[in-house]
Amino acid sequence: RSPLYSLPVDLCSDFWLMPAFMLKKIVLGNFAKGPVDPKMADAIDFMVDRLESLNQGELASRLTLNCQNSYVEPHKIKDLAVTIMDVFDQSALSHEAKEEMYKLYPNARRAHLKTGGNFPYLCRSAEVNLYIQVSTSTKPRLVSEEHFLPVLSGPATVGLCP
Repeated sequence: RSPLYSLPVDLCSDFWLMPAFMLKKIVLGNFAKGPVDPKMADAIDFMVDRLESLNQGELASRLTLNCQNSYVEPHKIKDLAVTIMDVFDQSALSHEAKEEMYKLYPNARRAHLKTGGNFPYLCRSAEVNLYIQVSTSTKPRLVSEEHFLPVLSGPATVGLCP
């Protein structure tokens, strides 16, 4: 089985034969079902819109790449800072695939988010951006009051652009 979509690996080479509606059904079948918080629902809606913009060839290519049982050999990226972002709630990636990734990249940083589903970078963008800023910062920066503009309030602010 492929690590993504729980499909037999031999089926992954046949995506180019399938019509677009069937490929879209495979992808949509892995999106969260049932009630989700509004930000996750917005992320899913956005991805469904993006999915609709792909033609059959593009979709077949992307699914084929996602379902290939391959990885980047760790010794080829030993000098790069690798961060694995993971969520504790439901996602399309199986627990076994996540554990295998952790074993393959033992020196990678791990960014764990409580929620985020399949698209944490969309529905939890503030948390993802904060993690990126903190983890890539070489030294802490102090923020002083001079970096902030005064807050206007009252009738003088009516008609001002935000």
